[in-house]
Amino acid sequence: MNKTLYWGGITGMWMIAVSLIGYPTPVPEEGMYPLPALQKLDLQKAGLKLNTEDIFKPEGVGLTDALVRVGGCTGSFVSQEGLVITNHHCAFGAAQAASSTDNDYMTDGFLARRKEDEQPAKGIVIKITQSYSEVSDQILEGLMPETDPGLRMQTITERIRNIEKSENESHPGLSCEVSEMFAGRSYFLFRYQLIKDVRMVYVPPRNIGEFGGDKDNWEWPRHNGDFAFLRAYVNKEGQPAPYSPDNVPYQPKRFLKINPSGVKEGDFVFVMGYPGRTFRHQPARFLAFQEKYQLPYISHLYAEQIETMKRLSQSDKTLAISVADRIKSLANVSKNYAGKLEGFHKLNLTDQRRAEETEMQQFILNTPELSHKYGKVLSQFDTQYQELDSIALRNLWLGQIYNAAEGLSAALFILQSREKILSLSGEEKEKELKQAKLKLKVLLSDMDAQGWIKLCSKL
Repeated sequence: MNKTLYWGGITGMWMIAVSLIGYPTPVPEEGMYPLPALQKLDLQKAGLKLNTEDIFKPEGVGLTDALVRVGGCTGSFVSQEGLVITNHHCAFGAAQAASSTDNDYMTDGFLARRKEDEQPAKGIVIKITQSYSEVSDQILEGLMPETDPGLRMQTITERIRNIEKSENESHPGLSCEVSEMFAGRSYFLFRYQLIKDVRMVYVPPRNIGEFGGDKDNWEWPRHNGDFAFLRAYVNKEGQPAPYSPDNVPYQPKRFLKINPSGVKEGDFVFVMGYPGRTFRHQPARFLAFQEKYQLPYISHLYAEQIETMKRLSQSDKTLAISVADRIKSLANVSKNYAGKLEGFHKLNLTDQRRAEETEMQQFILNTPELSHKYGKVLSQFDTQYQELDSIALRNLWLGQIYNAAEGLSAALFILQSREKILSLSGEEKEKELKQAKLKLKVLLSDMDAQGWIKLCSKL
């Protein structure tokens, strides 16, 4: 029987999952912890042989220094020469960008037998965490639980923007971001070093990297080779720099060693990374919104768009290469949402949550001090979601039109970039303009206007 301790959270946070295969206790323990809270846990009792301090050292080098963000994914340094292992789908876009009708690296895979053969992983930036600190007090100062939700959210958003702006101006060589750990309660400022010269080393052929295809996606167990190797490069002074043949492999503070023997029954398994979001603590009205609107709308829309792109690119290999990453991304979300919807129906999840809330509401009303504070919370949820439900389809449409219409997405990017570019001058302005042009090129595929009109018609 498995015993698993889960720590989930918001993207940008370190995540740890601990699993004991063969542990006799059938009921899993659950919790949510950022790395600084590790000291509160008795991981040695669970089977960890390292000291907790060896994992995370704010003032030194720990195991976490081997972890990086690869685009929206997690990666790990596995050599002293900047070699990074990540998932196959995380490098798929780079393989697509490097592919042509003569060299289809998506289908056939890519292998660089020498460093000289490595190719730029276009579109991928590696983020290495340099430091982070809690900024919850700065962001939540003066905001009470009873503060108007709209005003509260607006204030939090403005404060996050101001902190990020100030930090980025104070640390020009870093990228500074504020991440929400626990919604409305906990916020951390992360300072990242950005590695922009990232190169492909090995991307498995598609029949290995996504063996089983969409049918096996989001299923367990999986039997595919879902991995890829990239390499991080810096200039000769060890500083991040754009691609140059003169750049050298980055030397990480720490890298992970791969155990060729794998794991065996009873081994302690420890996983760290950058997790996605969890919605397990949301109210019944949120679950009802997901079940009635969000999940069916997106899963059906993406499935139709995938079929449209496959049909349009069936006899056009250049177009097929151009839209392959988009199809893969949409298929990933569509399958995920369809599976969630099936789970909602099988488990009667929304009704379960309503029953839990009814019991909780009765407990609150029977406890005077709680009734005064929280007696109206659920009815306030009802009021908010009645308004959201009334405009749900409109908001979903508006949320998807930029994804479906490439021209609109590019136009929005130009408008958003314009203000920043105009505020700069000299070399900084030229540098930002060059980066914007490269990003714009990534946004635009080879599909013609009629193709995008057909995609938008699905809305």
